Amino acid sequence: MLIQSAGGQEMNSVYKTVAVWVVTVVAAISVCSQEVKKDDSKSQTASAQQTNTTQDYVFPTHRERFNRYVKSTVGPFRLGWTAGAAGIDQWRDHPEEWGQGMKGFGRRYASHLGQNAIRQTVTYGLDEAFGLDTGFKKSTSEGVGARMKDALLDNVTSRTRSGKRVISVPRFVGAYSGAIISRETWYPERYSYKDGLRAGTGNLLTGFGINLLREFVFNW
Repeated sequence: MLIQSAGGQEMNSVYKTVAVWVVTVVAAISVCSQEVKKDDSKSQTASAQQTNTTQDYVFPTHRERFNRYVKSTVGPFRLGWTAGAAGIDQWRDHPEEWGQGMKGFGRRYASHLGQNAIRQTVTYGLDEAFGLDTGFKKSTSEGVGARMKDALLDNVTSRTRSGKRVISVPRFVGAYSGAIISRETWYPERYSYKDGLRAGTGNLLTGFGINLLREFVFNW
């Protein structure tokens, strides 16, 4: 009886967590949709007086967005970055259940590749659904401070067709979806959605550093 009761409580906790997650995502998508609709409505009657950032911005074509999705999922840089991340986990022996050697490295590599595939697919799908651009674009501003600001903003915002920045629901949902789904499926049983939430937050924070490197050091 105690075992059944504990199991029931655990399942109820899972159901509640899933429910909260679904409500949060739906609410975020609803807000994002409203912002996009408002911005599209305003852009139709907007005057010619716009900021330099908006004037310089050009919304990418469908092919450009799709090519960016493929590149972010299985492109050369992504495959190399995945190998580096898997190597760090191998050195940390994380998760330890996956062991060492080529077999352990292969599981870690496949895990990172799968997480990123989920992340990029969710982000791309929401971008297409709401007509948003969540890709990174080097700043056209002058000065280190202004360029740094644009690079950091790119990690938490998306662009509408008119060039306006809005909170990036696709980016947040994508980052947390990849992390949570992986912890709840192919990771060892001791992992849960809580570990996924922490990992998703870590991925978002890492994104700030990556954007700065893309802005000032590498061009990819």
